[in-house]
Amino acid sequence: MSRSTVEEIKARLPIEELIGSYVKLEKAGKSFKAKCPFHNEKTASFFVSPERAGYYCFGCGAKGDIFSFVEQFEGLDFKGALRVLSEKSGVPLAADPKADSERDRLLRITEEAAQFFEAELKRAADATAYLDKRGISPETRESFRLGYAPEGWKNLVKRLRATGWNESFIEKAGLAKRGDRGELYDRFRGRIIFPITDSSGRVIAFTGRILKDDEKSAKYLNSPDTPLYSKSNVLFGLDKAKSEIRRAGYSVLVEGQMDLILSHQVGVKNAVAASGTALAPASADETGMMSNLGLVKRLSPNMIIALDSDSAGRAAAMRAVAATALSLGMSVKIADIEGGKDPADLILDDPGRWKDVLASAKHVVEFELANVISETADRHRLSRAIRERVFPFLARIESEMDKAYYVKAIAESASLSEVSVWDDLRKFQQTEKLPAGPSELKKSGNTVPGVPTHRLDLVERRMFGLLHLMESAAAPLAAEYREKIKKIAGESYPEMIRRIEPVLSDLAFEAEAFFGLESERFPMQMGELVLNYEEDLINQELLRAMGELRLAEKAGDNARVTELARISQDLSVKKSEVAKQRRG
Repeated sequence: MSRSTVEEIKARLPIEELIGSYVKLEKAGKSFKAKCPFHNEKTASFFVSPERAGYYCFGCGAKGDIFSFVEQFEGLDFKGALRVLSEKSGVPLAADPKADSERDRLLRITEEAAQFFEAELKRAADATAYLDKRGISPETRESFRLGYAPEGWKNLVKRLRATGWNESFIEKAGLAKRGDRGELYDRFRGRIIFPITDSSGRVIAFTGRILKDDEKSAKYLNSPDTPLYSKSNVLFGLDKAKSEIRRAGYSVLVEGQMDLILSHQVGVKNAVAASGTALAPASADETGMMSNLGLVKRLSPNMIIALDSDSAGRAAAMRAVAATALSLGMSVKIADIEGGKDPADLILDDPGRWKDVLASAKHVVEFELANVISETADRHRLSRAIRERVFPFLARIESEMDKAYYVKAIAESASLSEVSVWDDLRKFQQTEKLPAGPSELKKSGNTVPGVPTHRLDLVERRMFGLLHLMESAAAPLAAEYREKIKKIAGESYPEMIRRIEPVLSDLAFEAEAFFGLESERFPMQMGELVLNYEEDLINQELLRAMGELRLAEKAGDNARVTELARISQDLSVKKSEVAKQRRG
C-alpha cells in the first residue's frame, strides 16, 4: 500500500462527486451544501469544498476527506473505506504484509472459511437440491457466495489448521468452539451457509441453516459476536443493497436470509435482513459505532418492514419498529403478507405479488390502527387498545405535522374527539417517558445535541498514527509533540491511549498511506494535526457549553446561565488563539 495509491484515488474521485453519490448536494458559490448525513437537521449546514477536497458540518463538526466520509457514512474502518473507494475509482490495491493487524488476519480467516464452504456446496448434492427447491438460481448462489458446512465435527478446523491457523485464532473468529474436554470442533455442521459481509463486501461472519432437521438443533445458527461482527451493527445484504436503497429512496427490511436473497433475485434489490432479531435501539452504540438501522437510515430515512404473516412474527416486527426505526426518526411502513406465507414463499409462488405487497404497504400507525379497530369489537375497550398498541408508534414520530395527521385519523376512525386523543397522547408520553424525537439528549452520559460522537475521532487517528511513525523513526520533536498532546488532552489522555493502543498498527498503516515515509515533513504535518486536535476539543467543549446554556436558559437557572456564558466566552478566546497559531 503506497502513498501514491491514496493520492491516485483522491485524484480520480472528486469529493463532490463521491459525496454527491450518497447525499443530494446543492451548489453554494464555489462549494456545495446539503443536510448533514451525520446528524438530524432541518436546514443545510454541511458543506463540501472541491477546492480543499474536504467537507465540514457547522452543526455537528463532522469533517474530513473522501476516506473519512466513507468511514463515517458506511461504518467502516480505514481499510474497508479503502476497498470501497478503490472499486469506485478503479485504482487497484496491492497487498501490504506490513499492515497485517489482528483485524486483517480475522478477515483473512473468515474469507478462507467462506471459500471452504463455497467449495463444499459444489460437492453436496443434497444441499444444492435444497437450494433448487427453494428457487435460488446458480447465479444468485454465486453472487451471495452461498456455501455448505458438511456433516462431521472437524472439517473446517482441520482445513484451517492445515493452512497455518492456530486453534485459539480459529475460535476467536467464531468458526469453532470447545467441547467439555476442551477439544475444538466446527461451529457449523450440516448447514447451508450464508456469509455475512460488512458494507464493503468483506466476509465477517456466517449464518447456517440446518439442512436435515433433527428436531433438536436450532433451525438457524449465527456466528457469535467477534472483533469483526456484532449483530446489532450489521444488516445482511447491505453491501449489495446500498446503491439501490439510495436510488429507490427506501429500504425493505425482511426477517431472513432466504427472504432477502429471493427478493434480490426478482429485482427488489433494496432489501436488507436483520441478523436474527438484533435491531439496535439507537443509531450508534456507546463507542460511536453505527448500528444496523443507523447505517441504513443514512442511505434513506424511509423503510418498509415486511412481516411474516403469523401473529408472533408480526408482534416481534412491531416491537422492533417501536424500539428502533421510529426512534431514529425514520418513516416506517408495514407490508402485510396474508395467507400464511413469508416473503420467500410468496416470491417463489408469485414474484409479481411480492412487488404488489410492497406497493400497498401502510404507515405503521395506520397499519396498527386498522388492526386495533378490526380486532376490538367492544367500543369501551377501543380507547385503551389505541393507547397500548398505537401510541407507542405515534409518540415516536418526530414531525408534529405528521402526528397531527394521525391524531385526526385516529379520532375519525374511533369516533373520538381530536382534543381527547391529543390529551391522552401527551399523558402517554409523560407516563412512559418516551422521547419527543431522536434529538432528545441521551439518557446516559452528558451528550448534548450538536456534539459529535465517533468510535475514534479521525483527527486522533491520524495524529497518533503519525506520532507512532515519528517515534519509530526516532524523528526530531516526537517527544515534544507527545507532551503537547498530553497537555491538551489533560485528564482524558490515559483513556484516549487505552482506546488507541489496540488499533495502533492500523493507525500506523493509515499514517503511512496519507503521509508517506518522508520523515523530514513529519514535524510540519504533526504540527497541523495537533492544532486540529486542539481546535476540535475546544469546539466540542464550546458546543457542549452552548447546549447546556440553552437548557439552563429554558430552566430559568440564572446563576448557571452566567457561569456557562463565561465558559463559552473563555473557550471562544482559546479558539481564536489556536487560529492565530495556524496563521502564524
